[in-house]
Amino acid sequence: MSLRRRRLVIPAAITLLALLAAGPNAQASGADSVHSAGQGPTLHAQTWRAVEFTLHSTVDYADPYRDVDLVATFTGPNGQRLTMPGFWDGGTTWRVRFAAPTPGRWQYTTSSTDAANTGLNGHHGTILAARYTGNLAIYRHGFLKTSANNRYFTYADGTPFFWLGDNQQSNLTGQTRLYESNDPRFPSMFKGIVDTRVKQGFNVIWNETFANNGGNANEGGPDWIGGTFHTLNPEFWDNIDERIGYIAGKGVVDAIAMGVGSSLTDASKDLLPEYQRLARYMVARYAAYPMVWLTAQEFDAPGNCAQCWEQVAQVFADTDPYRQPTTLHNYPIYAGGGVQPRDESWYGLVALQEGHNRVDGVSDYWLKQYQQTPVRPVVEAEANYEGIDVFWDNHAIVQTWQTRESAWKARVGGVAGNDYGAAGVWWACYTPDDPDWNCQNFGSTPWNEGLFLPGAAQMGYLKAFFTALPWSRLAPAPTAIAWAATAPTDTQLAFASATPDRSHTVVYYPHRLDGGAPYRGSLTGLPRGHYVMKWFNPRSGQYTSAGSFTVTTAHGSAQLPPELTAADDWTLLVTRH
Repeated sequence: MSLRRRRLVIPAAITLLALLAAGPNAQASGADSVHSAGQGPTLHAQTWRAVEFTLHSTVDYADPYRDVDLVATFTGPNGQRLTMPGFWDGGTTWRVRFAAPTPGRWQYTTSSTDAANTGLNGHHGTILAARYTGNLAIYRHGFLKTSANNRYFTYADGTPFFWLGDNQQSNLTGQTRLYESNDPRFPSMFKGIVDTRVKQGFNVIWNETFANNGGNANEGGPDWIGGTFHTLNPEFWDNIDERIGYIAGKGVVDAIAMGVGSSLTDASKDLLPEYQRLARYMVARYAAYPMVWLTAQEFDAPGNCAQCWEQVAQVFADTDPYRQPTTLHNYPIYAGGGVQPRDESWYGLVALQEGHNRVDGVSDYWLKQYQQTPVRPVVEAEANYEGIDVFWDNHAIVQTWQTRESAWKARVGGVAGNDYGAAGVWWACYTPDDPDWNCQNFGSTPWNEGLFLPGAAQMGYLKAFFTALPWSRLAPAPTAIAWAATAPTDTQLAFASATPDRSHTVVYYPHRLDGGAPYRGSLTGLPRGHYVMKWFNPRSGQYTSAGSFTVTTAHGSAQLPPELTAADDWTLLVTRH
């Protein structure tokens, strides 16, 4: 396969963004031209939007991916400095991508590990960044970071970010078609999935390159030529560029992993330098987009080299000049996982996995995670993918109520975000007869049916409910309610989350698995004031009045109404006016 090839779509899109920001007098030659002199063109961009420039190596390396490294140092207003690695993109072509975090003049200088390579060393240029003028929140407010109290995520300017993710683990691979579809509603399978999830309210997508465990390909060809970690194929990555560029163009954050943790085991830890190099390459290509570095899924499964994966994650964290959150996805705690390097400065969040066909209680699962120290934001990243066949558990099919209940329990238990997964979409299945192993074993739901399972809309209802509140001030409140003896004490115990001043209290009532009587209990520790109660139906997104009451003494109490139907889950919102 030739490594000298045509330029794919995403760099053209980046160039177009730069030209649009520049205005009607911009010159098209500015954003993707090769200059033999050290002085490059002046590029125009908007803050937080990716722009790139191209260099051509004057040395023909036998293995450019490994033989030389390139970096560009950007100096902005007030002396702000960011260092971004460059990446080899086939032949003699190298590229650097950058997103200006502040408006103004940014100047860059390039250098490489080969001092004699005048094509890569000593190039200078200017980026004039105007403030972003669009309506996408991730660019109006900037890339993600953890909050000051390490409980949730914010944009760069401190605005709280409500994480609602969708797991689409195969959507950077050929399993999810980029240029074709078998559904007339969507010319592109990939774009149809992304567009639908955006309409449903999702703002994070979990995907994986699977470029670390062999046998993977997309429309650009295989990830490696001659075997895993042999010869990198830039066309594979160009195809991923187009996909990640599309996700970023929708204002969605990309939570990206290399692949499965079992690809780096205790027996193969001598490959660690290859994984670290690949992490650096991924940062070079994608750090100028809104990202979370998920690194690997189930990194701490028995037999995996968990400490190796921690070193790979540190490369993501240390190389990304924007310091976007970095983590590792846990193997289920009940199955022997749950390693959390909370003491490490690079560890930005807990990417938890409850598992599938699971019914857990708040206080013994999510609340325990919330209470651990050092404090880190917790994301319930994999819980009860809706509609999948749990083939290892007597072929149980995950029910919608399980998916919905895990999300709500996690939220009132203090998580900073949760990810949804649906049969036929978490791993894309083109048809009911798709021969892919995951499709054959986890159920035969095709992607265009799984995309509209009811749980997706219900995740949107959850997001709408919380974002209408001062949700970032809510915290688990295990002592806010005194329950009657008839209330469940197991996984179905109702639980509350409240603001410190008790101006807002959220009570989630799981449905009664035992068929017992409705919940009975009292809110306690209430300040004086008048309170209004509303039922929220998490299945339909509708509110119903639940009455009101007045507290006239300090640390007062009030009787809670029983849920409307014991066979369903309900959410009670209590606000002080």
